[in-house]
Amino acid sequence: MRTMRALSWVLILGVCLLPHVLPAQAPLEISGELRNRSEYRQNADFDSQLGDEQVFVLQRLRLGLHWRLPNNLEAFVQLQDSRLWGEAGSTTQPLSNADVYQAYFELRQLAGRPLSLRLGRQELNLGSRRLVAAPDWGNTGRAFEAARLLYRPTKLALDVWVAQIRDKNATRVDGNQELAGAFFTTGKISTRLLDLYALLLVDDRDFPIGSSSGKNLMLGTLGGRLAGTLWSRLAYDAEGAFQTGRHGSLDVAAYALALQGQVKLWQTWAPQIGAAYKFGSGDSNPKDNKLETFSALFPAGHGQFGAMDYASWSNIADVILTAEVAPAPVWRLHAQWHYLRLAHGNDAWYVVRGFNFDQRAETLLPARPGASIELGHELDVQADYEFRERVSLSLGLSRFLVGDFVRDGNPEADDSNFAYVSIKMKW
Repeated sequence: MRTMRALSWVLILGVCLLPHVLPAQAPLEISGELRNRSEYRQNADFDSQLGDEQVFVLQRLRLGLHWRLPNNLEAFVQLQDSRLWGEAGSTTQPLSNADVYQAYFELRQLAGRPLSLRLGRQELNLGSRRLVAAPDWGNTGRAFEAARLLYRPTKLALDVWVAQIRDKNATRVDGNQELAGAFFTTGKISTRLLDLYALLLVDDRDFPIGSSSGKNLMLGTLGGRLAGTLWSRLAYDAEGAFQTGRHGSLDVAAYALALQGQVKLWQTWAPQIGAAYKFGSGDSNPKDNKLETFSALFPAGHGQFGAMDYASWSNIADVILTAEVAPAPVWRLHAQWHYLRLAHGNDAWYVVRGFNFDQRAETLLPARPGASIELGHELDVQADYEFRERVSLSLGLSRFLVGDFVRDGNPEADDSNFAYVSIKMKW
């Protein structure tokens, strides 16, 4: 604990001294975010007799320093302090929660072209953020230590990267894990946008699963997305992805799709209604030599399958209806209804992080062959208010109505509730 705390202070001191060692003509931009969120969660295990009610407050502080140096060189460092109120047992005790969230430098205009090289710890947010993203809802976020080439002329963009996620030489890590990918996009969401991507996850950790007798995982993901707006009123978004590769002795063959549309009815209050369908394949036979569960990889997660985060893009079929209204420029009200079912009853129910081969940590409930595949219904209501310039307030209320899949395992199962209040300031 003392070593980590000392390291955190050394990093903070180093960032504070950077302006004194960099060239005087290097413009410095300072950015920051402070967010507090109070959450209430009740009956997350769908059994109120066990008394798992929780009320807690999360706090996150981020401070970013961005230097624009001569010769098309830039540097960005972002510090983060993330904590749960009272987690030290006493609010007067110090915590070692300060860390460097992002730290990279970028070389721009390589060979006189709109080509950049970015090296260091950085966020990756790709397209719809369903597969690779920094989850802003989470209190710690997600950043990748990567080497990244960005080619961004006027009307298109191409990102190619290699990220080191785990290294076998690190403490308590039993294998390497790398993510490489290429992401191409063209157009704008306001007109028409096309995304194409190819991702490769290589994982040498020792985590046998199913009938696999080996340790290695090599997972390739190919996908595309078409999104845009028609007649200034109808927004559409369609995405599909296919996964192939091997996990030990298992052949991977999985797929996923997402289809959604939203129409703006009229100008006053800007009411919008929409519908969506999202599907991620599940494993039809855990005892054969195929692995058919779609892996969500590293998604943004929150809200994609309901605000309560009881589902992901793994072994899921989700029918969604949405409604939205803006009574004033600073007010926005949004409601969603989800009807959630398993894609296949022989596979498990996976939580928001999705199936990522980490065994039981990612499942909400195990498979129940022969039982109903109906997980339940979820209703989410959210209100957003721009309280002041750079200050926003959000309030969310959700209820999950359990389906027959839950009741088959527990006839006394009952519904779950969730509420939160968040205030965020940016500068």
